[in-house]
Amino acid sequence: MATYNGERFITEAIDSILNQTVSNLELIIVDDGSADATAQRIQSYTDNRIIYLKKDRNSGIADSLNIGIQKAKGKYIARMDDDDVALPNRLELQLEAFNKNENLIVCGTNVWLQNGAKERKNPETHKDILLQMLFENPITHPSVMMKKEVLWKHPYNPEKVPSEDYDLWSRLLWEGEFYNIQKPLLHYRSHEMSETTKRRKEQLQLSVGIAEYMFSKIGFDVVENHEKNLNTFVSHDYTISGKELKGLINWFKDLKELNKKKAFFSCQRMSIIADKHLKMFLVSYFTNRSVTKKIMPFIKIDFKNKLFLLNYYFKKMVK
Repeated sequence: MATYNGERFITEAIDSILNQTVSNLELIIVDDGSADATAQRIQSYTDNRIIYLKKDRNSGIADSLNIGIQKAKGKYIARMDDDDVALPNRLELQLEAFNKNENLIVCGTNVWLQNGAKERKNPETHKDILLQMLFENPITHPSVMMKKEVLWKHPYNPEKVPSEDYDLWSRLLWEGEFYNIQKPLLHYRSHEMSETTKRRKEQLQLSVGIAEYMFSKIGFDVVENHEKNLNTFVSHDYTISGKELKGLINWFKDLKELNKKKAFFSCQRMSIIADKHLKMFLVSYFTNRSVTKKIMPFIKIDFKNKLFLLNYYFKKMVK
């Protein structure tokens, strides 16, 4: 667990780990130079499984995690954020998954959002995770358990913060198997002070390079105008013209056609995932434009996507 000024929620996070059904663990907490009461919260515990490391200066989450990894004694390393809450059997179920599959190197889970009101479902199998990695980060970072040996070979890259997890997955995917337990085993807290919220634009820009690497790795970077359209999609650039939007739609079509030829993913799964992400982009694109600036782009897109958007906004009006 890396923490920085985490006094608000860190007690809940610590308690949720100390109260796991698996008791043979060490909880390494690396304090990234907190200036609030974080240290006092941690030092109030008398449980000798807690190992508290305080850094002299703030140098970022990736550096903190690498320090913790180097100190870890166990075969497996589980990630935990200082503002989340792990369900009691989280670590037990993840260890069971590793015991069933010797090729497994990263095991994540589904997570609860909005205080348990909504479940984030992550793709289950290695192939589905790999497919989703082309379009987004499908692993919830604080939910994962990993083999320590692969982290020693592939540490976190401090230059990739706040996309340090997406970057790490892009490198580890080729070292062994990934798996997401299809149960929510973590309450994931999203709030205005979280790194993801504060540094969203920076995160998206870093994700472009990571996505480029993923597409290149599987040979999907050969479609027409690939670099331009990938940049537009990953960076969430909703300022593009109607002509450029049409080009982006064609890029998604070309990716599906290329996959048919290569047979890398199931055509059905590729179509479902690609269509899902294109639709999400279209909704955000038109939502972020004034009425007058919607007209020409809407004219440019194909009938199928026109129909999707009309149905989407009709349902919104009915609600």
